[in-house]
Amino acid sequence: MSSASHGPSAELRHWQRRIFASVWITYFAFYLCRYNMPVAKIAIGETFAFDKTSTGKILTVWAILYAIGQFVNGQLADRFGTRRIVTLGIFGSVAMNLAVFGLVFWADPATTKASLVHWGLMIFWGANGLFQAMGWSPMVRLMTHWFPIEGRGRIMGVLGTCYQFGGAVASLLALFFTGYYVTRFGGDWRAAFWVPAVLFSLVGFGFLLAVRNRPEDVGLPPVGADDAPSTAHGYPEGTLAGNILRTVRNPYLWIVAGSFFMLDVNRYGFVNWLPDYLKDAPCADAAPTFVRYFKDVMKLCIHPLAGSAGAIVAGWATDRFFGGRRAPVIAVLLVLLGLFTFLFPFIDCGNTPLVVAVVAMIGFCTYGPHVLMVGHAAQDFGKKSGAAGAAGFIDGMGYIGVGLAGVGAGAMIDAYGYTTTFLAFGWAAIVGAALAAIIWHVKPTS
Repeated sequence: MSSASHGPSAELRHWQRRIFASVWITYFAFYLCRYNMPVAKIAIGETFAFDKTSTGKILTVWAILYAIGQFVNGQLADRFGTRRIVTLGIFGSVAMNLAVFGLVFWADPATTKASLVHWGLMIFWGANGLFQAMGWSPMVRLMTHWFPIEGRGRIMGVLGTCYQFGGAVASLLALFFTGYYVTRFGGDWRAAFWVPAVLFSLVGFGFLLAVRNRPEDVGLPPVGADDAPSTAHGYPEGTLAGNILRTVRNPYLWIVAGSFFMLDVNRYGFVNWLPDYLKDAPCADAAPTFVRYFKDVMKLCIHPLAGSAGAIVAGWATDRFFGGRRAPVIAVLLVLLGLFTFLFPFIDCGNTPLVVAVVAMIGFCTYGPHVLMVGHAAQDFGKKSGAAGAAGFIDGMGYIGVGLAGVGAGAMIDAYGYTTTFLAFGWAAIVGAALAAIIWHVKPTS
């Protein structure tokens, strides 16, 4: 019998708080070793004379291998459990960030071929993508086992704030180490790689000690209803083949994944290229160093920070107004995202309050649908036994879109400028809204 029959016990509530806190902190920390490159690539490009197409290739290789990792690691988590897969991902990502630090630290721009450095960065940062892909999808599965479907919109909405705050703090650290730390304290910008790695490793040890895969692992009854047993093409659920087939045969997951693909073109368009846009000539600022640094922090970090409010509001709205249906909120927010993105390249980038306001709205409209698709919808359509695989499938498709926001956007900026590129990001959001509208009336089932 489910423990939810008579309400959760005190011990279950304790473990739910422990699991929620562990997942929130750990996935927050994943971003420390992910969002450092979009900022640090400016210093890398200046040091080794890379153009935007070249730095974009580094981001695209990361995105492609992250996408492959999502398709694979989500299924592996359903088979082998969250705790083991996430721990491997943490320490693998730490190792790759240290490898990048070693490469850019020891390579002498005067004597080392830039092409060798470029290949090394693509290899190490691409491998980081594989390890980073061991984070979110297994954690979606973990939450499905520890929390019932009732109130899922609220719980997952609050959980989704972890990667918005993680992205903001990671960008802040990277801006500090590549900017103010260098100009004010004479520091080395390469600290943007080794400092996050050290912090992430500490979180990794905490995660390993704190988390268990299921309530049954600590002697508690399961939470919520178990999935009904079934087979997929002769393979029983719970096997790797059965989980993969069940994932790819679900039409709702394909629609959500297509919409998520378009959203991530827009999302990583801003993550990858907003730092460059703010640094380039139209946004030049003659203010003192600290003032310029503060303005850049506000302009850059407001995107994920406002997104945390979007994640909470979006999750709450699906439960409060739509009976758990995610698609209406996704579609409306993506339309608004497209409109604000169209507006962005035409505002005065030197007007800090205006830029902050518009980027805040873009962030709000980005991360609301983002967590609904890769969190709520994956749980709704993947169930307990396939939640990680569903999240990995959706997220993997999205990061194919991230690949377009890497080298594709970099080449577009080199060829046509920022305005055309940001307009393309806006159209991606509109197409994503149209796809989400196809499943407007679909509700989750327990």
